[in-house]
Amino acid sequence: MRRRPPRSTHCISSAASDVYKRQVWNYRREIIQEIVFKSSEKSVEDKKKFIVSELKLILKLLMRNQKSFPLWFHRQWCIEYGLKLDDAALGKEDSILKNELKLCAELLTHDGRNFHCWNYKAWLLELETANINRVYEDKEKREKALKEMYEREYKYTTQLISKDFSNYSTWFYRSKMLPYLFPDPTYLISVQKVREELEMLKQALYTEPKDQSCWNHHRWLMSLVLPVQVVGCSLKMPSENKVEITLGVSHKVKALEGVELSLNGAAVAAKVEAITPAIHTDRWLIKAELKDPVLAEAKLVLKKDAKCPTIEGPRVVRPVVLCWKKDGTVKLSCEKVESSLDKDLKEIAYGEIDVLTELIEVEEGLVYAIERVCELYCLKRDYFGNPYYGFADACYLCKGDLEKNYGVLSGYKKGTAAEVMYGDLTTKFKNISDLFNYSKAVLEGKEGEKVDLETLEKLSLIHICRCRRSTLCRSRWSP
Repeated sequence: MRRRPPRSTHCISSAASDVYKRQVWNYRREIIQEIVFKSSEKSVEDKKKFIVSELKLILKLLMRNQKSFPLWFHRQWCIEYGLKLDDAALGKEDSILKNELKLCAELLTHDGRNFHCWNYKAWLLELETANINRVYEDKEKREKALKEMYEREYKYTTQLISKDFSNYSTWFYRSKMLPYLFPDPTYLISVQKVREELEMLKQALYTEPKDQSCWNHHRWLMSLVLPVQVVGCSLKMPSENKVEITLGVSHKVKALEGVELSLNGAAVAAKVEAITPAIHTDRWLIKAELKDPVLAEAKLVLKKDAKCPTIEGPRVVRPVVLCWKKDGTVKLSCEKVESSLDKDLKEIAYGEIDVLTELIEVEEGLVYAIERVCELYCLKRDYFGNPYYGFADACYLCKGDLEKNYGVLSGYKKGTAAEVMYGDLTTKFKNISDLFNYSKAVLEGKEGEKVDLETLEKLSLIHICRCRRSTLCRSRWSP
């Protein structure tokens, strides 16, 4: 290769930046690596000067097109190489990091929705975090510096949101700050902070009710109060001395924690394995060896206050006790394991239903609000109507309560979004009523205590409302 400065690609890349010709920038990086970074003739200072000139070139091009992915990628690539030459550059007073953060702030004042710039800013935050961990050896000082960094970014998002509610990227960036600033032993962020965020969202929703960005953040906040709970289970014995329990949970988790198993009244060591090869999965297999000649009873417990690692972070497990008889049928318990989760979910979900119902009365036919109310109703049924956790809250499934809830929005004209959405819930309403009648009969002893797995699968609200639940619980951090 002829060793000449990459001036030819300078002109081409200037013209190509607007049409996203990535191959030109790829070619330019290959040339720079060959004649600059790999050259023994260039000193470290010469290489640093070249990186500075390259950053000036990219900045000039960004002024023409701030949403060009090749430009942002090339800028990140240059800074990464610059840090390899001088890893202490991040800690200097006039550091690369501070200059880049100022650049992002300036560009976002012109276009707050530039997600390329937001992604670049998130990458800079990772650099700053790594630098803090490297510089501060003392744990207290390190945690203080990290907190100050997150508080700075959190206040920045608050300022932007107060100016413009309609900004997907700002809400999403804000959601990354909340877990660090408002941690909670039970939830990803504290329940009090969830309430505060919902109150701020209430103002945004009433100001811009037809803007989808606020509704997306609302969906994410509501998903935080949902614990990991059992939505399916089965027991089988592949051999005379081996017991396998297949467990389905509501969230994709990296590990299933808090599992205790006893066979014939004696605690046994259980091996918990993921059924699918994915890092996070919602299907788990629990294996154990049976010491007795016959299995009379199996009892599985998910302990209170246990947590499972999800994509977003640790999520609390809803405690439950599951029992099987020797024929493999699960016994539905009439007892309920006490948990503070019930109170939090009732207060937040019920409060939001009232708020959104009021909003729908003001903004008739508001599709986003109608969809969220549907999901909140299904959230209530998925939680309080889950048959694996007993029917102590069967009153929430009674026909009168359902008619009262669903009847609020039943008076819309034909052909509207409300009619389509609530027409879809008509079938769910019938299934929920059937489940209530069946569970009531179980409690009264009319149908016996055993329910086979197939019947349970058909009746379970988790499966009835699967389409809504999957939308509500899907992680915002998943690819």
